[in-house]
Amino acid sequence: MHSSLGFHTMTVVLILKYNDMQQLIRDFRRYSQATGLIQIYHVDRNGKGIRYHPTKDKAYMLPTHLKITYFKEDRGIKWSIRCNTNIDSFRSYFVEATINAKILGGITDYITAATYDDMEMVIKNFNLESERISPLLKNFDYYSIKRIDYCINFSINELLPKCSPEQVMTLIKRGNIPPHYKEWKKYDTTSHRMKSESSSLYLINSSVNINCYMKHVELQERLCKNETTGYSMISQATVNEALDIIRFEVQCKYLKTYILNSKAEESGNHDYNKYESLLTPEACNEEINYYFKKTIGKGNWYTLQDAVRIIQSHYFNKQKENRLIEALRFVNQCRSLAKAKATYQGSDLDAFKRTLKDLAALNINPVTIPREWGIRHIPNLLYAYYDKQSDEKNEKEVEEFLYENFKQYIKKYGLPD
Repeated sequence: MHSSLGFHTMTVVLILKYNDMQQLIRDFRRYSQATGLIQIYHVDRNGKGIRYHPTKDKAYMLPTHLKITYFKEDRGIKWSIRCNTNIDSFRSYFVEATINAKILGGITDYITAATYDDMEMVIKNFNLESERISPLLKNFDYYSIKRIDYCINFSINELLPKCSPEQVMTLIKRGNIPPHYKEWKKYDTTSHRMKSESSSLYLINSSVNINCYMKHVELQERLCKNETTGYSMISQATVNEALDIIRFEVQCKYLKTYILNSKAEESGNHDYNKYESLLTPEACNEEINYYFKKTIGKGNWYTLQDAVRIIQSHYFNKQKENRLIEALRFVNQCRSLAKAKATYQGSDLDAFKRTLKDLAALNINPVTIPREWGIRHIPNLLYAYYDKQSDEKNEKEVEEFLYENFKQYIKKYGLPD
């Protein structure tokens, strides 16, 4: 199964004192000189990285932000050192490690989501690399989780074979923007206005970002960037494997991760590092389900005509039937649920939200399929994934059952002639 659910990256943090941080920077410098694997950058106020030389820049004058990256080889870790500037009376430093679990676990796979089962090898390799650099980095147990990017990869060829990834991405971009979220856009020099990328939807919030994008576009951009910077290359074959993949990411930043850590504590996990609670399949499923439904929706996609037929088949009273149909037509006219919702305020907005709930109860996504596509029905991506996963699980159980029976037969009667 090419579709996968789990997590992509996570950031863990360790607190160190000022003197220890001085020594740690020297250890990073020594490791860089001995291996040539890492480069150290001082990050300025504009976010620009400048090569950092502790011997020249006086290591005792520690900058507020250092970034340590692996050069020409992706180890699955990016180190960062930050000063805690919020406490005047006590200066401390944070070591952050952003971990790509698949890469650090030894699997050069830029497509498949990592799972809880990968963590044993991830922790082992993290501890080995920390030990090589400096004893001050300690082991994984001493770090708390600051950020988690949960994700699900949808293989469109596998789940929705009648559609193209571009068509599915178009429908996703016409979905909902939840309250307190803003869509990330950049200035387009051709149209001279702010626009979002056609291949992605990026919604920003103070605690959780939602990023949905076509994976092959992201990998192709990374491939081009690596060609110019000299970093380890992603093969064109890997980019091609991702042609039909749409990734949906739930990027839980510090505020959200703090809440998740607190819930784990309340449930009896008193470890400092709570990965055993935060990275389980149940935890990944819960977060992805919640935010998928808030943005993309609960229902299936239909053409406007077929969605209207489904509503009429339930024989609601005329007032409710008209209300549901008019909502569908208005979203279709606006070409976006978010744009349609933005036209309402107060009690009208509350009424529109109730209508959306009524449509969800009928398993209808208010975003409708353009008639010119020639496709009448597209199943909900998330439910299609769960159905496929269930089918494969059942097939595996049948195969295991038949295999066990065959072994018992051979044991009793021997191999057939």
